[in-house]
Amino acid sequence: MRGHYSFLFLLGLLLLSQGCSFLENTETRKFELIWEVNHEEKSHGQSLVEFEFVDFPGHIIGEYSDTLIKHLEGNGTKEITAVIEITNNVFGEVSYSIIEIAGLKKWYSAFAYGGTRGDPKKSPFE
Repeated sequence: MRGHYSFLFLLGLLLLSQGCSFLENTETRKFELIWEVNHEEKSHGQSLVEFEFVDFPGHIIGEYSDTLIKHLEGNGTKEITAVIEITNNVFGEVSYSIIEIAGLKKWYSAFAYGGTRGDPKKSPFE
C-alpha cells in the first residue's frame, strides 16, 4: 500500500510541475486593429495608444508605450495586424498576451489594459 501512495505523490508532483497545462488551451490568432494615440493620457511618462478590434467593435486594448507609438506612426496606416496568444482554461477564464503589433515583437509598456465600450455582442477571445 505504501508504494501506491508514493506513486500518487509523484504523480501529483508531476502535474504541479507541468503547471496544470492540461487544463488550458492556448492558441495564437491574428486580428485587425485600429489604433489612436492620446498624448494627454500618460502612465510613467509614456503616452497611451488604444486599439479597437475591427471585427469586434467595442473591444479595446490600451498600451502606454512611446516606443509602440513611434513604430505605429512610422507605419503610416491606422489599421494594423496584431498577433495575440489566447489561453482558455477549464474554468472559463480567458487571458491573452499580445506578441506582435504591426510587425513589432518587443516594446516597452508602462501599463496595459483590455476592456469594452458599450455592450459588444461578441468577444474576440471566444
